Amino acid sequence: MILSIESDLPSFKPLLFRGGMNVLLSHKSKGSNERKTRNSAGKSSTVELLHFLLGSSAKNHLAAHEKLAHHVFYGTFLLAGRKVQVGRTASDASKILIREEDGEALQLPMKVDKVRGHYVSNENWKATLGHYFFGLPFPTKGTAYDASYSPSFRSLVSYFARRKGGFLHPQASSEKQQPWDTQVALSYLLGLDWSVPSALEGVRQQERQLTELKRAAKGGAVGEIIGTVAELRPKIVKLEASVAQLQGNVGEFRVLDAYKQWSDRAAALRAEMLGLEREKVLLKQSLDHLRRALVDEKPPQEDAVDRMYRAVGVELPEIAVRRFEEVSAFHQSVIANRKKRLEAESAVIEEQIGSADAKTAELDEERSGILRQLAGFGAFEDLVALQVQVSGQQAELSALRERYKAAEVLEGKNTELEIDRANIKRRLQDDHRARQKRLDRAVLFVGQAIERLYDDRSGAFEIGVEDNGPTFEIKIEGDRGGGISQIEIFCLDYALFKSSNAEHGGPKFLVHDSHLFDGVDERQVAQALVLGKEAADELAGQYIVTLNSDVYDRLPLPPSFDRQSAVCDPLLSDADVAAGLFGFRFD
Repeated sequence: MILSIESDLPSFKPLLFRGGMNVLLSHKSKGSNERKTRNSAGKSSTVELLHFLLGSSAKNHLAAHEKLAHHVFYGTFLLAGRKVQVGRTASDASKILIREEDGEALQLPMKVDKVRGHYVSNENWKATLGHYFFGLPFPTKGTAYDASYSPSFRSLVSYFARRKGGFLHPQASSEKQQPWDTQVALSYLLGLDWSVPSALEGVRQQERQLTELKRAAKGGAVGEIIGTVAELRPKIVKLEASVAQLQGNVGEFRVLDAYKQWSDRAAALRAEMLGLEREKVLLKQSLDHLRRALVDEKPPQEDAVDRMYRAVGVELPEIAVRRFEEVSAFHQSVIANRKKRLEAESAVIEEQIGSADAKTAELDEERSGILRQLAGFGAFEDLVALQVQVSGQQAELSALRERYKAAEVLEGKNTELEIDRANIKRRLQDDHRARQKRLDRAVLFVGQAIERLYDDRSGAFEIGVEDNGPTFEIKIEGDRGGGISQIEIFCLDYALFKSSNAEHGGPKFLVHDSHLFDGVDERQVAQALVLGKEAADELAGQYIVTLNSDVYDRLPLPPSFDRQSAVCDPLLSDADVAAGLFGFRFD
């Protein structure tokens, strides 16, 4: 219950409320035009300030106006049978100021501001109100109410104090309220299973993601990245086999500490053997050359010159013949020496070749021994490299499996979601069947309100089950003139006021701004006030209505309705600057 709204702004007029009927009147002067300013008298601003004190966002809020942002607004509420006053300023909107004794009584986690004193976070304040008003768990962390698409205090309480944007449709408390939020909030307030429409929104989200994914896949980019189930399955099977084989190799691998040293020695021996073979080739070429030289080395023909001279008729003198004999003897000695030298060089080369063969055989024996030792073993580095290879293939396999899942989603998720939708619809039908009494109660509340409001019209509250979740629709027969749609909003709020009280205790207040009754016949407005008063009295709560005084005076209220005592303080007016709620005007 709301007891007061106040401020440290000196010109602000404290608003005082009580149980039962509360009519906050504004005297509208002749010639006034509320469009000129946003707070001519302050009726709608009263609802806005109430939401501010109930934890609404401060962004773009009336309280964040530069002329109000540094002032504290206070609200006094009746919570758990205790008067609790809280304060809030838009300049530090995350803090809800509270008296220490009130915070302790409500077991709130408080902190201390050096300037303003004790406070709780706005999040904890909203959670506390949700607990006392609507029976939400406190804290909500770790519960189903902490998940996405669950009922929140702000969504629920907005049906009990509609403000601008909340007068368009009965089901929506604000212009931007999402359909899932409407379904969840109304289900909760009427005592139905809110988790069903919540689950349906989860399916809708998946359907939207699937649609986007399919659209992207058709474009080619995503399709190429993901692939198809048929393409990916053989790749996965092949890679799984490879990983299994590598893992087997790792399991059987035996590490030899000196493996690298030994393998290096084997490699060096092989390199040395190759070097010797190259040297042997050169030596053999040299030996072959020497052997050919020995064969080709022959003494000169001694009588060749003499035969040549005789052939041309010249007789060589005796001295010349003797000279030839001396030269021949010398040449014979040179030939003999050369043969000896060639034979000696050949022997040296043959010895070198023999040494090279012996060395090669020795090296080969050593290398063969090392290789026999290394057989069946490996170096630690090789084991690490093998393990890295296994890890790489496992990562590739994991990525392929993810792509496979994505491909399965693309190809089979639609069927799964259709099944989910069908199951959710069946759950919804079962829930409405199981909670028939709660449905009947809400239908009865709306039906009674319509009967009281109209003598010549009938209507009903239709709560249905469709593929897209629960539907809540109030239908009043006849033409849509005379503010029918506004009265439908009143009827739903009236039913929620009473149903919520029966289910969770409720906030014990229902606030209607005068805009709700714009265009509504005065007879229906009068009956709405009577109905609201009766409900407030019945529930020990309060019905707060803001009206212009001239409208209020014209309402055909029954004699049993005490007009004067229903009016609460103060009487606002747009007659002059100081008579409004804030005591001054601003654009």
